[in-house]
Formats: sequence, C-alpha cells, structure tokens
Amino acid sequence: MKANETTLQGIIAGQQQLRVPLYQRPYSWERGQLSTLWRDIELQADRVEQGKDNSHFLGSVVLAPGPNNSPGNPEWLVVDGQQRLTTLMVALCALRDHQAAEDPVHRERINETHLINKFQPGEARYRLLPTQVDRQAYKDCVEGQPFGATGSLIASAYQFFRTKLVEVDDPADPHDIARIESVVLNRLNLVQIVVEGDDNAFRIFESINNTGMRLSQVDLIRNYVFMHLPTKGQFVYDTYWLPMQEKLGPKGMDQLMYLALILDRGDEAQYNDTYRGHQDLLRSVTMDKQHVEERVEAYVKDLARRARYLQRILAPTVENGGSEIDARLRFLNEWKGNTAYPVIMRLLELHESGEATEGEVVEAQRYIESFLVRRLIGGVTTGNLNKIFMRLTPELTGEERVHEVVRTGLSPARLYWSSDEQFRSDIRSRAFYWQGRTAQQKLVLSRLEESYGGKEPVELSDKKITIEHVLPQSPTAEWRDQLAADGDADRIHKELVHTLGNLTLSGYNSELSNMPFAKKRDHLGHSGLVMNQRIAKHERWGKTEIQSRADELAARAIEIWPSPLDLGPVGPSRDWTLLHSALAALPAGTWTTYGDLAELIGSHAVPVGVHLSTSEVLNAHRVLTAAGQVSKGFRWADENDDRDVREVLRAEGIALDDADRADSAQRISARELAELLELPGAVDLSEAALAADDDYAHAGEHEQRFFKQLGDAKGPQASGGVSRLLEWWRGSGGEVQFGRSAGASCAPFIRIGSEILPIVRFYAKTVEVPFATHKKRVPFNDPLLRDELRRRLNEAPGVDLPAAKLELYPSFDIDLMANDAVWDVMVASLDWFVSRAKGATDPD
Repeated sequence: MKANETTLQGIIAGQQQLRVPLYQRPYSWERGQLSTLWRDIELQADRVEQGKDNSHFLGSVVLAPGPNNSPGNPEWLVVDGQQRLTTLMVALCALRDHQAAEDPVHRERINETHLINKFQPGEARYRLLPTQVDRQAYKDCVEGQPFGATGSLIASAYQFFRTKLVEVDDPADPHDIARIESVVLNRLNLVQIVVEGDDNAFRIFESINNTGMRLSQVDLIRNYVFMHLPTKGQFVYDTYWLPMQEKLGPKGMDQLMYLALILDRGDEAQYNDTYRGHQDLLRSVTMDKQHVEERVEAYVKDLARRARYLQRILAPTVENGGSEIDARLRFLNEWKGNTAYPVIMRLLELHESGEATEGEVVEAQRYIESFLVRRLIGGVTTGNLNKIFMRLTPELTGEERVHEVVRTGLSPARLYWSSDEQFRSDIRSRAFYWQGRTAQQKLVLSRLEESYGGKEPVELSDKKITIEHVLPQSPTAEWRDQLAADGDADRIHKELVHTLGNLTLSGYNSELSNMPFAKKRDHLGHSGLVMNQRIAKHERWGKTEIQSRADELAARAIEIWPSPLDLGPVGPSRDWTLLHSALAALPAGTWTTYGDLAELIGSHAVPVGVHLSTSEVLNAHRVLTAAGQVSKGFRWADENDDRDVREVLRAEGIALDDADRADSAQRISARELAELLELPGAVDLSEAALAADDDYAHAGEHEQRFFKQLGDAKGPQASGGVSRLLEWWRGSGGEVQFGRSAGASCAPFIRIGSEILPIVRFYAKTVEVPFATHKKRVPFNDPLLRDELRRRLNEAPGVDLPAAKLELYPSFDIDLMANDAVWDVMVASLDWFVSRAKGATDPD
C-alpha cells in the first residue's frame, strides 16, 4: 500500500469518483462530532487571518481500487474515512449555497471544481457517492434540492453548517467565508492510504483507530460479509440486509447478531465478542474457495429469516388479539425478559419448520413465564438468567417435545424454580414490593386479576395505575390499634406490609394513602377490579385477612404458573444472594439488624440468624439485634478467630455506648438496604406522589394533616419550630411540598430545571436529609458538597449525621427543631444549599 499526507482538495481533485461500499455503515455524525470539527475549522480560519502557516490533522482515509477502476475511469472504494469525507463534502455544499445567495457564480464554481464530474452520466456524476441509505439525501444536497424523507443525518449536517456560516459571516469582513472554504479544502490534513494488488483492505480497515465514531459490532459484521460479495453484494444487500436493517433498527440488529451466535454456540457466545464469533462462522463458510458468494448469501438469508422471528418477539401481533404465542410474547416484552429471547427464537424456528406445534410452543412459553415469576416472588436474583437460557437453547433440537425439554431444563433445584409448597410460602412471607421492577410487579397482579374473570381490563400503560398497599406503609394510630388486636403491631406491620397479600392495583393511590380501612374499602368497592372488590368485602384488614388473601392468591398463582418437575434435591433450598448482596453493600461504619435483613428478603429473623451463624458471609459481624447489640449466639465463621467482635466494630468506626449498644444513627434500615441495592420498592419519597404549594386544591389539606400528625406525635414546640422554618422559607421565595402517599411529611424544595429537589424532609417524628436524592442532581452529585451539607447540619446541637450515609437518608429527632440554635443552623444550611444549586445552574 501507499500512504501520503494530503487534503480534501487533493483527494477529490480530477474526474474521479469515491464510492462508499455497501459494507460501510450509514452516515452517522451528529451534533457532537460536527461541533468538534467546526471548532477546528474556526481555529484554523483564525490562524489563516493571522498569517500563521499551520494546519490541523483530521485523520486518515483508506482507498482501494473499485471494480471498474481504470486509467480512464478512476474509481476508488472508501474503505475507511467515509464519515469525515462525507461531512466535508456536505460542508462544501453549505459553503456553496451560502455564497451563491450573494453571487450565483459560486454555485457553478464549487460544483464543477469539487462536487461533480460535469460530463459523466448517471451516478458517475458525483465525486463522492455514499452508501445506498444516504445516497438520495447526498444527491439532493449536491443538486441543491429539498431533502426527501430519507432518515439520513446528511440533512442535519447540512443545516448545521448553514447555521454556523450565518453566525460567523461578518459583513465587515469580505473574506471570512472564503477563509472557511480554504480551511475545509486545504488546511485539514488527511493521511491517504491507497491499497494495491491483493492487500487485505478490510484488515487495514479494522485496525485503523481514529477520532471518528467507533464502529459497532453490527457494522463490522456487515463490512466483513460484503467484503466476500464482490459481484452479488448489491443483490444480497437489497434483498436481505436492507429489509432486516429497516425492520429492526440499530438496537434490533445488535440483538439479532448476538442471538444468532447463541443459537449456534449456546453459552459459549460472548456479547462483547459478537463480531469475532460471526467472523469465525463466516470463515468456516468461506474456507472452501468455490461458491463463496453463494454460501455467504445463504448465511445472510439465514440471518434475515431469524430477523423475522426477532421482529415478532419485539412487536407481537395485536390485531384480533393475535395468537396465544403473541399474547405470551407481549407479556415477555413487558417483563423485559430479554434473557429468554434465545429460547423463544428457537421455539419459533421449530414451530415454523413444523417440528413443534403451536400448543407445544405456548406450553413452553408458559413454563418460561412461570420460571421467571416464581423466581421473582421468591426473591431470587436475576444475575444468572442469561446463562440459564443460553444453556437451554441448544437442547431444543426438535427431537423431543419442546415444552417437555423446557420444563426439564429449568427444573433442577439449583435454578430455584420454586415448588408449589415453596411458592405458597413465598407469597405469604416474601416482601414482594421489593422484588424485581415495578412493571413486573404490575404484570403479576394483572395476571392474578385476569384469573377472576373481571370485565375491566387492566391498562398497565396508564401511569395512574400504581401498586397500592392496603395496610399502608406508614400506619396511623388507628391502623396500629387494629393490628394490635392480632399481636405486636410493629412486628406484624413489618412482616406483612410488602407481601403480595397486602398489595393490589389502583388508580387512586394518592387519595387512598393511609386513610382508615373503613374509608379505603369504599374506594376499593367501587373499583372495576374484582380483586379490589373482594378486599372491600372485609370488615377489617389485619394479619388474618392479609394471610387469607395471600393463600387465595397463591391458589390462583399455582394455576396460572405451573410448577417444575420434581427432580430431587440438587442444590440449596433457598437463594440467599439478596442477603449476601445487602451485607456486601453496607457502607463502612454502619450496621444493620437481623430484622432489617429479614424484612428485606421476606423472611424471619431466626432463619437469617441461623444462616449467618453457619455460613461465611461478608460483614456478618455487623448484623446486630434490634437493640444494637451483638447477638449472644454470635460466632465467627472461622472457629480459630478469637477477636472480640465489639472491638472489631469499634475499629471499623461503629460507636458503642457503655452497654455495648451501637449508635442508632449508624444503623442501615431495610429501606436503606433496598436503596443501596436499587430495589424498586425503595422509591425516593421526593419523587413519589406529592402536593406542592401550587396544587391549591389539595396543598392546604395535606399541610393540615402533616401538622396534626406532628403535633400529636411531638407536641406544640416541635410543631412551632417547623412552622416557623416553613414561614421563613416561603418568605424567602421558597416552595414547599407535602407528602400524600406514604404518611404525613413536608419538605422545602428548590427547582433544578424541570426537576424538584427537596433539601430536607420533615416527618411526624424525624427530620430526614435525602442524600440519596441529592446525589442524582448536579451539583450535589459531588460527594464533597454532600459532605459539606452534612457537616453544616452537624453544627446543630444534638445532630450527628454519619459520613457513612452520604448516599442514603440519615435523620435526626424532630424534637430538636424547638431549639433556637438548631433552627438557626437549619436556616443557614438551607441558604447555603440554595446558593450552591444556583451557582451550578446559573454561573453568571
């Protein structure tokens, strides 16, 4: 090959044509890349004006002789560098049209000198000819025609340059646009690499590293495919590749290539090495040099066939309800069950080939759905799902009935597809509200509602449909009295509030909130959902009713989601991954309790304690009793470890008092554990349903409710301190929001763009600092700023927020707000918070 330094003018000079081959991706530069190039152009133009003789290196261009190349017909394929070449040619079109508005001579000058071969027929007229996807848009650009609806980014690039030229055109400087044109043509240096003879142009193309947009794995696969189709490339592209590319889009094509590799290699397929995997497959196809193009065409045809299956998976038929297969596919899509796609695609293949009936495929889908749902309700983590389904895919050969293969393949105990007995227990005791994504929880409840045969369909896309806790998350005194009739109110609430038996779907979550059951049942009784009507038939709602409903739902769930085969014990009976993950996530200097862990995973404190005492689990020594003390039965997993656990805790930054009780401020609650693990139930309260001052219809009502609960819990002095702070805040132009869905609360907040950011949140008993919310907003995503807020608040007497909770929700007793010194610190801290937020969003 030959390499030499040149410029755009040097590359496009003469009556030649640069063709972007089929294997290249479409033009893809967007505003970010265009802006970078424009800054370089402006800088060089300034240097031209200053008389400085230097240039800017833009990158490389690799050219190979085209199939029709000859001395009289110079034709070159752009192996690499098409993005920058196309961009510069579009910039020339914009320069031409900007200058032609004042003097039409520029149109003919730039066209004939740089853009077209005036006397060549057809497409040979264009000095650069992009790939088919962009060709029409580029032709329109060169011909000065309106852009058609092509979807190409070329029109956007042209508009970008037109806008920039208007901005820099100084009427007092007659040469400024000419300098820009000079830079584009002659001051952006390129290394031109010309491949000759049998040089491997594609190998060079793969190895070149430049500042343009990185090629995706799909780009590389496409390039490699069409390098092997010198004569059939156009036909294969038009017949197979372009249609599937248009149907699936970039993300779908990426999925297709990975799925095709899984179908061939099972769990040996690696997503990050998809291109190399396809390269190996193609090498086996092209090893025999005879009939290479026919075999590569068959390879692409096979991809196109599988693209149809993926399109059906991603967009199942809805007309007339579609088939039962499509209905199951819609559930899987809403579930976001991408990990199961390889198995589903194989099932669709076998169905189309006649090796599996529709009924068998539907039954296999039913087992997959059951596997996903039962694991979710059982609190099993999803980390290994990808491998599970990848290993199952090759087992579907068509020799055995597919539903039986799926059921058998997913049934081993080590895969945690729960038995009916375990499923009932999970529904009764597991904290369902903290398992999976909210959309998945809604799907489970929706399936259960359908089992009642209700006439009102549940439209889950309606944002008003939310998950309602019948027994509220923040129970009032009336609710607590009702629970006390069944035993320890706190323990019952903690054990049952997030279980499936206490959850339903509602479009009135904010209205229901924590109102008494007598009022709540009236709303539920008028619901169109049968499950809500059944709840409304109860006179009270306590432990007995919640567990009774759990049993009722379990019976229906077992009918909807079938059980695995009983293959005997192959692994542990319970998945403790969530508990282990929670302990591993504990920040330094913090502790938690057996009860908090039990609440998180939907268990009881006793089995949690047994597991920790018999297994080597990271940070198990930081699990204490509810009183903050080391359990009497605590033992190190290593029987030779003779360290004093209390001294270890102190050394790790956990403060213990004279009775060896850990500082409660350093305790990580179940909710905070859920936040650390980013479980969906740990909803940031500031982003839940709230009423702000501008919600005039309800704000007064919610404010009255908050101060009533605060006064009942802490008395007039604490209530007066908070009231005085809110009065000062509003007098300073601030806004306040009041909680509607999870108990009485209020918060002074600021607006950052379109988002609301609470600074602190007042509850009936505590003042919470929502660092977990702050960390998601600029500038408080900087931990140093959050720590400065913590230190400022800690200047108040009695306030001691631990540094370990800079990403959580530390709190202090709201009684302290009655102290003038605390009040002053709070005012100063809010003032500081606002000044830093405004400084970040409005630096001027």
